[in-house]
Amino acid sequence: MKRTPLLVLAGVVALALLAWWGLRGKTDNAGGRYDIETASVGRGDVARIVAASGAVRALTTVEVGSQLSGQVVELYADFNSQVKAGQLVARIDPQTFETRVQQAKADLLSASANVAVQVAGIARAMATLEQAKKDYQRQEQLLKEDAISQALFDSTERALAVAKADVALAKAQHQSALASKTQREAALETANVDFERTYIRSPIDGVVIERSIDVGQTVAASFSAPVLFRIAQDLGDIRIDAAVVEADIGGITEGDKVVFTVDAYPDDQFSGEVEQVRLVATELQNVVTYTVVIAAQNSQMKLLPGMTANVEITADKREKVLRIASGALRFSPPKNGPPVAEARAGGNANGGGNRRGGDFARQFADLGVSAEAQKAIGTDMRKEMQAFAKLAQSPAAQFNRNGMRQRRRAIIERVLKRHLSGEQYDAYVQQQKRRANVKRVQVWQQNEDGALVPRMVVLGLDDGENVEILRGVKEGDAFITRLRIKSDGKS
Repeated sequence: MKRTPLLVLAGVVALALLAWWGLRGKTDNAGGRYDIETASVGRGDVARIVAASGAVRALTTVEVGSQLSGQVVELYADFNSQVKAGQLVARIDPQTFETRVQQAKADLLSASANVAVQVAGIARAMATLEQAKKDYQRQEQLLKEDAISQALFDSTERALAVAKADVALAKAQHQSALASKTQREAALETANVDFERTYIRSPIDGVVIERSIDVGQTVAASFSAPVLFRIAQDLGDIRIDAAVVEADIGGITEGDKVVFTVDAYPDDQFSGEVEQVRLVATELQNVVTYTVVIAAQNSQMKLLPGMTANVEITADKREKVLRIASGALRFSPPKNGPPVAEARAGGNANGGGNRRGGDFARQFADLGVSAEAQKAIGTDMRKEMQAFAKLAQSPAAQFNRNGMRQRRRAIIERVLKRHLSGEQYDAYVQQQKRRANVKRVQVWQQNEDGALVPRMVVLGLDDGENVEILRGVKEGDAFITRLRIKSDGKS
């Protein structure tokens, strides 16, 4: 019982010490015990860069093959040979095909002679017919005078009918001979075509990048045309098929600027632009990618087909916009730091957020689309989406979500292109790119009393170093990026 007052006294002393220590910490912190780093809102450029890789290829690559089987007897082009359209690059042994041409010519001569024989046969039959007609007329007159018997007249009448049939037969044989001649002409033309195909010619102007045959080699074209050469049309104008992952494909459109490097020239940087974003997706090990075709000039001929290009696509860019260092977005007050005050009145940036879809009516009004056009778009879109919804309910659609997303995006693009002008559609695409990058975050400032105050801002494009600010701040505002608590006068 005597120990109870001592225990109570010890507890009171301990609580007093803890309270004093806490007050001491607050006093020290309020007296400048923190190092605070800030970043100011300023103006500058912000760009979203998408990294990818792809293979360099020629604008057009043609595979030159042979439609005939035979032995290669001559080569007129080799690797890296510059060729023109129609230039001879190889020759297949022509002996067999020359023989076929000669045989076809002989058959044509025989058919032509047969036509001449049939023409003569027609003339002979016509002469016989004329004689039969005259005999018939004379016999008919004599029969009226009872100068000849009926049997003799019947014989003359029969001779006239036979003469007419002979003329018809001769004409039919003539038509048959003409048809046979046409067949022989076609056979000769075929033989000449096959003979001409023994000359392997380049279909385009370009450079030979691959040769698959040698002199003396036999090519077999029984089921498919074997590839003899590959010719690139123009290596001064190349393409890169870059594989862009699904998460980065949004916002990439035709005309976006691109810079890239190749391992062969690590110190050189090349430039190009997006030519096409292909809608079909490729899925490999659960990673979905889309092919982005990039056009670039190769005036120095440093870029060769097959090289791997590491590309950076400027998917979007804002110039001279309000921006702040990305570090300000990552800061959050520590538990043992300065006190946190309530948000300032009016500091909330209304109207932000990353809303998918959005209000089409307001978007189109901003683009200057008339009410009638908006109504037509709405009607057309509902009709298309109703059909799409039925398709999406099928079992096959459930296992092909990437394909359904592509189909839905294609439907929206098709409807809008149907009702919007080219300028309005381009403006809509740019508007969607901006909306896709909009989000709301909280940043922090220190007020005059040393307390930390949150501010809500609406952000736009983020390039990893700087972030575009759309609403919620003004130029010159400073926000905290880092806070360090000092201990015994040291950081």
